[in-house]
Amino acid sequence: MNTLETLLEEIQAAQEAEDRFREGQLNAKIGKLLLARNIYHEAVNYYQRSANLFEEAKKYNHQARTMNHLGICQVMMDQPHRALDSLNRAIELAEREGDLSIRASAAGNLGLAYCTLNDYTKAIEAHKSVLKIAQDLQDQSMELNALINLADASLQNKSFQSAQGFALVAQNLAESLESTPSLVLIYDLMGMISSRGGDLRSAVEYHQQAFETAKSLGDLQRQGIALANQGLALEGLTELNKAHQSMQQAQELFSRIKSDYLDKTRIDLERIRKALS
Repeated sequence: MNTLETLLEEIQAAQEAEDRFREGQLNAKIGKLLLARNIYHEAVNYYQRSANLFEEAKKYNHQARTMNHLGICQVMMDQPHRALDSLNRAIELAEREGDLSIRASAAGNLGLAYCTLNDYTKAIEAHKSVLKIAQDLQDQSMELNALINLADASLQNKSFQSAQGFALVAQNLAESLESTPSLVLIYDLMGMISSRGGDLRSAVEYHQQAFETAKSLGDLQRQGIALANQGLALEGLTELNKAHQSMQQAQELFSRIKSDYLDKTRIDLERIRKALS
Protein backbone atom coordinates (compact mmCIF):
# COMPACT_ATOMS: atom_id res chain seq x y z
CA MET A 1 0.00 0.00 0.00
CA ASN A 2 1.53 3.31 -1.01
CA THR A 3 1.91 6.38 1.19
CA LEU A 4 -0.97 8.28 -0.42
CA GLU A 5 -3.42 5.43 0.18
CA THR A 6 -2.28 5.16 3.80
CA LEU A 7 -2.75 8.89 4.37
CA LEU A 8 -6.23 8.81 2.82
CA GLU A 9 -7.22 6.00 5.19
CA GLU A 10 -5.84 7.97 8.13
CA ILE A 11 -7.86 11.03 7.04
CA GLN A 12 -11.02 8.92 7.14
CA ALA A 13 -10.17 7.78 10.67
CA ALA A 14 -9.50 11.39 11.75
CA GLN A 15 -12.87 12.46 10.30
CA GLU A 16 -14.65 9.70 12.17
CA ALA A 17 -12.92 10.82 15.38
CA GLU A 18 -13.75 14.47 14.56
CA ASP A 19 -10.08 15.32 15.09
CA ARG A 20 -9.76 18.47 12.95
CA PHE A 21 -6.12 19.09 13.84
CA ARG A 22 -5.05 15.56 12.86
CA GLU A 23 -7.12 15.77 9.68
CA GLY A 24 -5.41 19.06 8.83
CA GLN A 25 -1.97 17.53 9.37
CA LEU A 26 -2.77 14.60 7.09
CA ASN A 27 -4.11 16.84 4.32
CA ALA A 28 -0.94 18.93 4.58
CA LYS A 29 1.17 15.78 4.26
CA ILE A 30 -0.65 14.79 1.07
CA GLY A 31 -0.21 18.33 -0.24
CA LYS A 32 3.53 18.10 0.44
CA LEU A 33 3.70 14.72 -1.31
CA LEU A 34 1.93 16.09 -4.40
CA LEU A 35 4.01 19.27 -4.39
CA ALA A 36 7.19 17.17 -4.45
CA ARG A 37 5.79 15.38 -7.52
CA ASN A 38 4.93 18.74 -9.18
CA ILE A 39 1.21 17.86 -9.17
CA TYR A 40 0.31 21.39 -8.17
CA HIS A 41 -3.38 21.45 -9.12
CA GLU A 42 -4.12 18.57 -6.73
CA ALA A 43 -1.74 19.78 -4.02
CA VAL A 44 -3.67 23.08 -3.92
CA ASN A 45 -6.88 21.29 -2.94
CA TYR A 46 -5.26 19.44 -0.04
CA TYR A 47 -3.40 22.52 1.22
CA GLN A 48 -6.58 24.61 1.10
CA ARG A 49 -8.50 21.92 2.99
CA SER A 50 -5.65 21.68 5.50
CA ALA A 51 -5.61 25.46 6.05
CA ASN A 52 -9.36 25.49 6.70
CA LEU A 53 -9.06 22.64 9.19
CA PHE A 54 -6.18 24.30 11.05
CA GLU A 55 -8.20 27.51 11.27
CA GLU A 56 -11.13 25.57 12.66
CA ALA A 57 -8.80 23.92 15.20
CA LYS A 58 -7.27 27.36 15.99
CA LYS A 59 -3.79 26.08 15.08
CA TYR A 60 -2.70 29.30 13.42
CA ASN A 61 1.00 28.50 13.23
CA HIS A 62 0.21 25.38 11.20
CA GLN A 63 -2.26 27.36 9.11
CA ALA A 64 0.46 29.91 8.29
CA ARG A 65 2.82 27.16 7.12
CA THR A 66 0.10 25.59 5.00
CA MET A 67 -0.87 28.93 3.42
CA ASN A 68 2.79 29.42 2.52
CA HIS A 69 2.88 26.07 0.72
CA LEU A 70 -0.42 26.87 -0.96
CA GLY A 71 1.14 30.08 -2.25
CA ILE A 72 4.11 28.16 -3.65
CA CYS A 73 1.76 25.91 -5.62
CA GLN A 74 -0.13 28.91 -6.96
CA VAL A 75 3.11 30.56 -8.11
CA MET A 76 4.07 27.36 -9.92
CA MET A 77 0.59 27.22 -11.51
CA ASP A 78 1.06 30.79 -12.81
CA GLN A 79 -1.65 32.15 -10.51
CA PRO A 80 0.35 35.01 -8.96
CA HIS A 81 -2.64 37.03 -7.72
CA ARG A 82 -4.01 34.05 -5.79
CA ALA A 83 -0.49 33.39 -4.54
CA LEU A 84 -0.26 36.95 -3.22
CA ASP A 85 -3.47 36.45 -1.23
CA SER A 86 -2.25 33.15 0.24
CA LEU A 87 1.23 34.40 1.05
CA ASN A 88 0.06 37.66 2.61
CA ARG A 89 -2.30 35.60 4.77
CA ALA A 90 0.62 33.36 5.76
CA ILE A 91 2.68 36.41 6.71
CA GLU A 92 -0.19 37.87 8.73
CA LEU A 93 -0.63 34.62 10.66
CA ALA A 94 3.11 34.15 11.17
CA GLU A 95 3.43 37.69 12.53
CA ARG A 96 0.54 37.06 14.93
CA GLU A 97 2.19 33.85 16.14
CA GLY A 98 5.66 35.39 16.25
CA ASP A 99 7.13 32.78 13.90
CA LEU A 100 9.94 34.55 12.04
CA SER A 101 10.95 31.45 10.09
CA ILE A 102 7.55 31.03 8.41
CA ARG A 103 7.28 34.78 7.93
CA ALA A 104 10.63 34.85 6.10
CA SER A 105 9.77 31.86 3.94
CA ALA A 106 6.42 33.37 2.94
CA ALA A 107 8.03 36.75 2.24
CA GLY A 108 10.59 35.09 -0.02
CA ASN A 109 7.84 33.35 -1.94
CA LEU A 110 5.94 36.64 -2.06
CA GLY A 111 8.96 38.14 -3.81
CA LEU A 112 8.87 35.36 -6.40
CA ALA A 113 5.16 35.99 -6.98
CA TYR A 114 5.78 39.70 -7.54
CA CYS A 115 8.55 38.81 -10.02
CA THR A 116 6.08 36.80 -12.11
CA LEU A 117 3.94 39.96 -12.23
CA ASN A 118 7.01 42.01 -13.27
CA ASP A 119 6.60 44.10 -10.11
CA TYR A 120 10.27 44.03 -9.23
CA THR A 121 10.12 46.94 -6.78
CA LYS A 122 7.76 45.02 -4.49
CA ALA A 123 9.77 41.82 -5.09
CA ILE A 124 12.91 43.58 -3.89
CA GLU A 125 11.06 44.91 -0.82
CA ALA A 126 9.91 41.38 0.02
CA HIS A 127 13.39 39.89 -0.35
CA LYS A 128 14.91 42.71 1.73
CA SER A 129 12.50 41.85 4.54
CA VAL A 130 13.78 38.25 4.38
CA LEU A 131 17.37 39.51 4.50
CA LYS A 132 16.64 41.51 7.66
CA ILE A 133 15.00 38.53 9.37
CA ALA A 134 17.93 36.30 8.38
CA GLN A 135 20.41 38.76 9.84
CA ASP A 136 18.35 39.13 13.03
CA LEU A 137 18.24 35.34 13.39
CA GLN A 138 21.90 35.01 12.31
CA ASP A 139 20.72 32.43 9.79
CA GLN A 140 23.38 32.50 7.08
CA SER A 141 21.65 30.01 4.78
CA MET A 142 18.50 32.15 4.80
CA GLU A 143 20.66 35.23 4.26
CA LEU A 144 22.34 33.62 1.26
CA ASN A 145 19.02 32.75 -0.37
CA ALA A 146 17.76 36.30 0.20
CA LEU A 147 20.90 37.79 -1.38
CA ILE A 148 20.57 35.56 -4.45
CA ASN A 149 16.91 36.51 -4.84
CA LEU A 150 17.79 40.20 -4.42
CA ALA A 151 20.46 39.95 -7.10
CA ASP A 152 18.01 38.25 -9.47
CA ALA A 153 15.15 40.71 -8.82
CA SER A 154 17.51 43.68 -9.18
CA LEU A 155 18.76 42.27 -12.48
CA GLN A 156 15.18 41.95 -13.75
CA ASN A 157 14.58 45.52 -12.56
CA LYS A 158 17.59 46.63 -14.66
CA SER A 159 19.34 47.86 -11.52
CA PHE A 160 22.63 46.32 -12.60
CA GLN A 161 24.87 47.97 -10.02
CA SER A 162 22.65 46.81 -7.16
CA ALA A 163 22.38 43.35 -8.70
CA GLN A 164 26.15 43.06 -8.90
CA GLY A 165 26.54 44.23 -5.30
CA PHE A 166 24.09 41.65 -3.97
CA ALA A 167 25.67 38.92 -6.12
CA LEU A 168 29.19 39.68 -4.89
CA VAL A 169 28.10 39.59 -1.24
CA ALA A 170 26.25 36.34 -1.97
CA GLN A 171 29.37 34.88 -3.59
CA ASN A 172 31.50 35.64 -0.53
CA LEU A 173 28.90 34.12 1.78
CA ALA A 174 28.43 31.03 -0.42
CA GLU A 175 32.19 30.47 -0.46
CA SER A 176 32.40 30.76 3.34
CA LEU A 177 29.50 28.30 3.70
CA GLU A 178 30.96 26.05 0.99
CA SER A 179 27.55 26.09 -0.71
CA THR A 180 28.50 24.82 -4.17
CA PRO A 181 24.90 24.70 -5.55
CA SER A 182 24.50 28.36 -4.60
CA LEU A 183 27.75 29.25 -6.37
CA VAL A 184 26.38 27.78 -9.59
CA LEU A 185 23.40 30.16 -9.40
CA ILE A 186 25.60 33.12 -8.45
CA TYR A 187 28.10 32.60 -11.29
CA ASP A 188 25.24 32.43 -13.78
CA LEU A 189 23.69 35.57 -12.28
CA MET A 190 27.03 37.37 -12.50
CA GLY A 191 27.24 36.32 -16.14
CA MET A 192 23.79 37.71 -16.92
CA ILE A 193 24.55 40.92 -15.02
CA SER A 194 27.75 41.32 -17.03
CA SER A 195 25.89 40.69 -20.29
CA ARG A 196 23.22 43.28 -19.50
CA GLY A 197 25.98 45.72 -18.59
CA GLY A 198 27.72 45.17 -21.94
CA ASP A 199 30.70 43.21 -20.60
CA LEU A 200 30.18 40.10 -22.70
CA ARG A 201 33.73 38.77 -22.22
CA SER A 202 33.28 38.62 -18.44
CA ALA A 203 29.87 37.06 -19.01
CA VAL A 204 31.44 34.21 -20.99
CA GLU A 205 33.91 33.58 -18.16
CA TYR A 206 31.23 33.61 -15.44
CA HIS A 207 29.03 31.18 -17.37
CA GLN A 208 32.06 28.90 -17.83
CA GLN A 209 32.54 28.94 -14.06
CA ALA A 210 28.86 28.12 -13.61
CA PHE A 211 29.17 25.21 -16.05
CA GLU A 212 32.27 23.76 -14.41
CA THR A 213 30.79 24.07 -10.92
CA ALA A 214 27.50 22.48 -12.02
CA LYS A 215 29.49 19.69 -13.68
CA SER A 216 31.27 18.98 -10.39
CA LEU A 217 27.82 18.42 -8.87
CA GLY A 218 26.53 16.32 -11.77
CA ASP A 219 23.70 18.85 -12.27
CA LEU A 220 22.79 18.46 -15.95
CA GLN A 221 20.07 21.11 -15.92
CA ARG A 222 22.35 23.82 -14.54
CA GLN A 223 25.14 22.74 -16.89
CA GLY A 224 22.79 23.25 -19.82
CA ILE A 225 21.61 26.64 -18.54
CA ALA A 226 25.19 27.85 -18.13
CA LEU A 227 26.16 26.70 -21.62
CA ALA A 228 23.07 28.25 -23.21
CA ASN A 229 23.78 31.57 -21.49
CA GLN A 230 27.40 31.35 -22.53
CA GLY A 231 26.30 30.72 -26.12
CA LEU A 232 24.18 33.89 -26.08
CA ALA A 233 27.13 35.93 -24.78
CA LEU A 234 29.43 34.48 -27.46
CA GLU A 235 26.79 35.27 -30.09
CA GLY A 236 26.83 38.88 -28.86
CA LEU A 237 30.61 38.88 -29.34
CA THR A 238 30.02 37.50 -32.89
CA GLU A 239 32.15 34.47 -32.02
CA LEU A 240 29.59 32.34 -33.79
CA ASN A 241 31.49 29.04 -34.02
CA LYS A 242 32.05 29.03 -30.26
CA ALA A 243 28.46 30.17 -29.70
CA HIS A 244 27.23 27.26 -31.84
CA GLN A 245 29.36 24.81 -29.88
CA SER A 246 28.06 26.00 -26.49
CA MET A 247 24.45 26.06 -27.63
CA GLN A 248 24.78 22.62 -29.25
CA GLN A 249 26.12 21.19 -25.98
CA ALA A 250 23.27 22.84 -24.09
CA GLN A 251 20.72 21.31 -26.46
CA GLU A 252 22.23 17.84 -26.03
CA LEU A 253 22.06 18.13 -22.23
CA PHE A 254 18.49 19.42 -22.28
CA SER A 255 17.48 16.59 -24.64
CA ARG A 256 18.90 14.00 -22.24
CA ILE A 257 16.79 15.25 -19.33
CA LYS A 258 13.76 16.38 -21.38
CA SER A 259 14.15 19.91 -20.02
CA ASP A 260 11.60 22.69 -20.47
CA TYR A 261 14.47 24.80 -21.81
CA LEU A 262 14.87 22.56 -24.87
CA ASP A 263 12.50 24.41 -27.22
CA LYS A 264 14.07 27.82 -26.60
CA THR A 265 17.56 26.38 -27.02
CA ARG A 266 16.59 24.89 -30.38
CA ILE A 267 15.37 28.29 -31.55
CA ASP A 268 18.60 29.98 -30.38
CA LEU A 269 20.73 27.29 -32.01
CA GLU A 270 18.89 27.60 -35.32
CA ARG A 271 19.40 31.38 -35.30
CA ILE A 272 23.15 30.93 -34.76
CA ARG A 273 23.30 28.32 -37.54
CA LYS A 274 21.65 30.71 -39.97
CA ALA A 275 24.12 33.45 -39.02
CA LEU A 276 26.98 31.03 -39.73
CA SER A 277 25.69 30.06 -43.19
